[in-house]
Amino acid sequence: MRTRSVKTLGSLAMLGAAALIVSGCAAGNSAGPSAEPSDVAALPATAWVRADAADVQDGGTLTLAVGSLPVQFNINEVDGNEVDTVSIVSPTTGGPIKIEEDGTPVLNEDYASSAEVTQDDPQIVEIKLNPSAVWEDGTPITVADYQSFWAAQNGTNEAYTPASTAGFEDIASIEQGTDEYDMVVTFSSVYADWQGLFTGGLLPASISGDPETYNNSYRTQAVPSSGPFRISNIDATGQVVTLERNPNWWGETPKLETVLFKAVSQDQQGSSFANSELDGLYISANADLYATAQTRSDAAIQTSGGTTWTHVTMNAKEGPLSDVNVRKAVASIVNREQIAASANTPVDAPPVTNGDYIFMPGQNGYEDKALPYDPEAGSSFLEAAGYTKDGDSWTKDGEALSLTITVPADTATNIQRSEQVQADLGDAGIPVELVTVPAAQYFSDYVIPGNYEMVSFSWQGTAFPISSSEALYYPLDSESNFTGTTDDRLGPLFDEANTELDADARIETAKEINDVIWDYVPMFPIAPLPNVYAIKDGLVNWGATQFETIDWTTVGWATS
Repeated sequence: MRTRSVKTLGSLAMLGAAALIVSGCAAGNSAGPSAEPSDVAALPATAWVRADAADVQDGGTLTLAVGSLPVQFNINEVDGNEVDTVSIVSPTTGGPIKIEEDGTPVLNEDYASSAEVTQDDPQIVEIKLNPSAVWEDGTPITVADYQSFWAAQNGTNEAYTPASTAGFEDIASIEQGTDEYDMVVTFSSVYADWQGLFTGGLLPASISGDPETYNNSYRTQAVPSSGPFRISNIDATGQVVTLERNPNWWGETPKLETVLFKAVSQDQQGSSFANSELDGLYISANADLYATAQTRSDAAIQTSGGTTWTHVTMNAKEGPLSDVNVRKAVASIVNREQIAASANTPVDAPPVTNGDYIFMPGQNGYEDKALPYDPEAGSSFLEAAGYTKDGDSWTKDGEALSLTITVPADTATNIQRSEQVQADLGDAGIPVELVTVPAAQYFSDYVIPGNYEMVSFSWQGTAFPISSSEALYYPLDSESNFTGTTDDRLGPLFDEANTELDADARIETAKEINDVIWDYVPMFPIAPLPNVYAIKDGLVNWGATQFETIDWTTVGWATS
């Protein structure tokens, strides 16, 4: 059954949907051509400095920035599935599957000795868990934890508010095999991206077994660690989360002694890095951050491909944007090529637009079906919606068409991109008001409840783009579907794609899905963001990457 699922800006594939990013590419006024997908593919998948564990110092602190402290430390719950939260929690979790540099899922031997499909019909996956793997308090991680977690994530109990039910709803049972570390997962139908369910984010049965605990008990405290680090302190006053080595970690001892995540507004992150208060800085396509970061002499820029893409989401539940022709008009009038060029060129990254709702440019299966930039076509769409041009305005039933776009305060890239949207639509006779709201409440009070007409943030995808994107568009009550609309054709198509093990056939179905979404345009993608980082000299095994799972035991400072 399909029930409420929720938000995919997820770097942990277990989230099943992309996690949210407040910031995105910076918009400007300089036009430029769109690059071909091959330009993006030319970027390395991972650009960080690699070093063997033997060449990394024992000890030290890594200090990083997030935009704000989490409002929910359970990254599986709707309010916790945000990129900053995932970044903080990432060193404290892991699973039987990890992702290699090229996006290939492989076995993570810290958590399992094997994970494989043992039967096709019905699909059965058997995972031999590592008996040494324990929770932060020393309690073993067993099949019982996965059984309880599945029950919380699969959508059958509406008391839970998971970020996504994708994949979990396709599991018929999780049973114990020969012992409590032998897990047998039987799917109700073939689920091609099964590995994406086992990369991290697992909760102890004591948490996932109770909806109230799952939903609300970890809003101000950390979820128990199952990774090399644990959260030791959450300083709400000083706005710092401190991670230390997990004393019950069974794997290789982490090189770093502590990791600090400081809440720093995006506007201040560049100066904080330049002043040596941070060791790494995520620049994305922020020209100001890029310029400021380069003033630091003991740092270098890293650029890799990315899975994050900016977009404009339109609330089709009510108002002018409930008309598909108005949505198509907006998508035709906004100059995505100009936004991409003005965003990426200042950070020496290739400008490229994104015209596919599922795949990223450069990724196998990508197909650009976007409505081209064409203000005249936009006018035709408005006429089809019943509007007539009256001087500099478009009117219908005596009312002039105007729109709003809600932006988070102190988030320069989001604001700049929204200003470009405002300028393009304004030139076409559609005035747009920017409504500025507190960044900390942007998602919880505005995006998630649909309290907006337009918003523009970013989605961050996973290495499993078909299944992970479903919740953004279908069903209507998916909590990742912020658009207020859907198309009933999507359900069967996603079912078909998610149960197809042949990669080429899956891609063909995904292309059909892409066509359907472009038919009703609930949002329109703008541009993929390259992963641009500024990294302090000496920091290794952390930085710009597209897919690769960070090995937090080897992150640290080079010995020479």
